[in-house]
Amino acid sequence: MTTPPDAPTPSPTALPGAHRWTLFTLAHEGSPSTAVLGGRFEVGELLGSGASSCVYACRDLELQSMAAIKLLKVEGTEERQRFVAEARLLANLRHPNVVQVLAVGETDTKAPFMVLELLQGQNLDQRLLAEGPMPWREAVEIAAQVAGALAAMHAVGVIHRDVKSNNIVQVKSATGRPLVKLIDLGIAKVEDWQRVQPGNFDPVPRHQTEVGKIVGTPGFYPPEAALVPPNPRFDTFGLGATIYLLCTGKLPDLPNYRPMREHQPKGGFPDDLEALVAAAVAVLPEDGIGTAAEFLHRLDALRVVHVEDSSPFLFEGCYELIEALGSGAKAEVYRAYHRDAACYVALKILSEKSCASREERIRFAREARVLQHVRHAAIPELVECRTSLTRKRPYIAMALRRGKPAKDLHFGGTLLTSADVIALGRQLAGALEALHSRGILYRDVHGYNVLIDLAREPKATLIDFGMVEFEDKFYATVDQRYPTKPEERVKLGTGGLEKLEFAAPEVRSGKGWSAKSDVYSLGRLLYVSLTGKVPAKVGVPTSPKMLVPSCPRALASALLACLVEDPRERVDATGLLARFDAAADELAEDEMADEVCDEKTPEREATPSRALGCDAAPSSAPAVALSSPPSTPRSKPSARRSGVWVGGGLAVLGMIVLGIIWWPAGSSPLPQVTTDRHVTVAQVADPQPQTQPQPLTMPQTATATAPPVLPTMRVALDSAAGELRRCSDLAGGLLFVDFKVEAEASEFASVAAGRVPEAVNRCVQEATRSIRFQPTAAQIFTEEYTP
Repeated sequence: MTTPPDAPTPSPTALPGAHRWTLFTLAHEGSPSTAVLGGRFEVGELLGSGASSCVYACRDLELQSMAAIKLLKVEGTEERQRFVAEARLLANLRHPNVVQVLAVGETDTKAPFMVLELLQGQNLDQRLLAEGPMPWREAVEIAAQVAGALAAMHAVGVIHRDVKSNNIVQVKSATGRPLVKLIDLGIAKVEDWQRVQPGNFDPVPRHQTEVGKIVGTPGFYPPEAALVPPNPRFDTFGLGATIYLLCTGKLPDLPNYRPMREHQPKGGFPDDLEALVAAAVAVLPEDGIGTAAEFLHRLDALRVVHVEDSSPFLFEGCYELIEALGSGAKAEVYRAYHRDAACYVALKILSEKSCASREERIRFAREARVLQHVRHAAIPELVECRTSLTRKRPYIAMALRRGKPAKDLHFGGTLLTSADVIALGRQLAGALEALHSRGILYRDVHGYNVLIDLAREPKATLIDFGMVEFEDKFYATVDQRYPTKPEERVKLGTGGLEKLEFAAPEVRSGKGWSAKSDVYSLGRLLYVSLTGKVPAKVGVPTSPKMLVPSCPRALASALLACLVEDPRERVDATGLLARFDAAADELAEDEMADEVCDEKTPEREATPSRALGCDAAPSSAPAVALSSPPSTPRSKPSARRSGVWVGGGLAVLGMIVLGIIWWPAGSSPLPQVTTDRHVTVAQVADPQPQTQPQPLTMPQTATATAPPVLPTMRVALDSAAGELRRCSDLAGGLLFVDFKVEAEASEFASVAAGRVPEAVNRCVQEATRSIRFQPTAAQIFTEEYTP
């Protein structure tokens, strides 16, 4: 986060309620003791400093990009807990209008730090000091973005508690429309950490605010703040006070409230805006606006009622920019309404910084060409584009798709079912097949570039084609009025993609991309979405069926075929589609068998369970393991497509019917039939009658064995250090694990790994589940592990 060097710095008393310091203060206070933190972040100039932390510019040496690093500079348990909690919150609250955490770690002196996205802009206090009160339409636009961020936070039980102009940063936008980010969650109140970070998570206890003590900034919290626990009204009041301040330059005077037009007679404030702000800062809670969602709804209504064709927020004269779907250094994406075509679109606009780069302009133009020339249900359709290398504000309008990023679902604690993975895998593999058939390498398959909609039938959408590469095949298969000459076919850089975790082994080793590299990345994404675990980078990963027993064998085989280390032996997109078809058929057969087993009929009760393929006692005959790679043709209709069972399913149904009709009662049990897509193995049950096991009795002369002596808690915990270090390797670096022990207990009451993916938390649970130790006093402590 930074501001231009000549940006003014607010004085301590220049604005009502302004802090003595701000994250954007430019006074230098020295440099941290380590020039490169975490072996990755090279520290630069000081951007701001406060009572407990300071912020520096930094360069990410891995990705060759700029960021900001926030460093705790004071010692104290409460300060450290607040700092760590803020990092966890920011990492789990992904929203276009909330500053994002990119990494966390510790310095050599054990001071925690967090790496944040670098915000090129200024906070609204600075904006007010430099330019004075802003037009009310702009204030409403900013407030709507903040209200959206607050609504997302309130949905998971997080109260910001310090919503004010100083904590809202206005960043540069490609559209000229205001774009803001909410920062500083250091005093946020979390009602339930499980809602923020689902899973077995028990955070380090934070200091509870005493009754009668107010946390926040005077003028931005409601009158009842000292009397009630933090609730959404704290944030809606703060947002209402912020609108008043942005429009008038003053905070509202309570209880002697005066309308905004009395301070700014020429402001042109509409009556509905005056009523909205007055309600937000009402003295009595029951007269106020209770939720950020309600606030956002009323702000949206204001924008619609008072929109003008000459509004600076009407992009290109026809696009109403409704909300930001994503924003970054390269581009911004909005949910927009095309007035002329009367339809909603996803509008992607190249950033001002990227416009200055010829390579980024070429990437942007390529993205539009991909959307135009590759038609597939999992790829958005192109609506309109203006991507000329000389255009001032290049943009791409594409069909608006529903869904959440796959990684957000995973971090939210949602694992996909086998049926979902098969359905989504078919769609995404089909999209890759369509791209590859045109000579296009996608190169960027990961959890934030795949939207998943589970509302009805599972639907997947591949988004963001900014990193594609064209092979010679593309130029030969795409009809162009002005063909690109071979000498003009530009090979673009990788942008550091080969260093990211989702890249295929051959890519990480510097051998470049192929179509099968995309398949590896897709297989990895689906593997994680199904199992919650990251597959091993080297060697054969654990079979998904070992982690998810209900996973069909054909699906496990399909995912493992994607993750083969040697690309020459790895399945391609077409072969992967065939394997997903086979998995769908196997799943349909399993569902049919389950339905038959669930039927309660006299015939079924008289039939041995093995004849139906239902659960039964295990046979004494040895199991025979046979396997064959699925080779089901893509043209074969599947159960999911046609709604009927086909192929092997009919065979199983026939055997079941024949067994019911012909197998006489009292005969020896049927051979157990196991289907594995291409082979059928008969396991003959032991025809000898099974004797009932007799209860064991203790001989009269037996003596009880003395219970084992338990180790101390420290010795027991050290015995699991190796496994916990493996978990830290899975987390990609330093890992904090919080332990809680209740009085006189011999096992941990809870163990949690903080802000980490669910796969890492599960690894920690497995490593510590069996630890037992001598009873000890109640305590809470944190251990640190490194690979």
